[in-house]
Amino acid sequence: MSRHSRKFTLDKENAKIFGVSSGMADYFGWDATIIRIGWVVLTITMGWPIVAYLLAAWLADAKPRSLSYYDDARAELDSARRDAVRPARAWHFSDVKNRFDRVEDRLRTLEQVVTSREFQMDRELRGTGRV
Repeated sequence: MSRHSRKFTLDKENAKIFGVSSGMADYFGWDATIIRIGWVVLTITMGWPIVAYLLAAWLADAKPRSLSYYDDARAELDSARRDAVRPARAWHFSDVKNRFDRVEDRLRTLEQVVTSREFQMDRELRGTGRV
């Protein structure tokens, strides 16, 4: 969709005050922070942009919820984070527990072999005799 065929709307979802800057950012494809800084600088240096800002906030329509690109992107990112982080943590802790269980089983088996009579007799027969 061409930038000029769209209508300027206020972005109330990402608004700090009235949504004019976030609406302009969505319309032009710029960062809203840059536009907000521009509004402040122009208002301090010239004074009249505050009137233009308030007039835009009063005349422009609010953006319908379904047209919000930022909401769709944010929801997609949140669901990706949920899917990626939570199962990985659960898998990680269970994996560590399973590893410790296997190491503990191996140590028990090794302890049984080392403390058995057969192991001591085998050592004595081989002539090592060290305890």
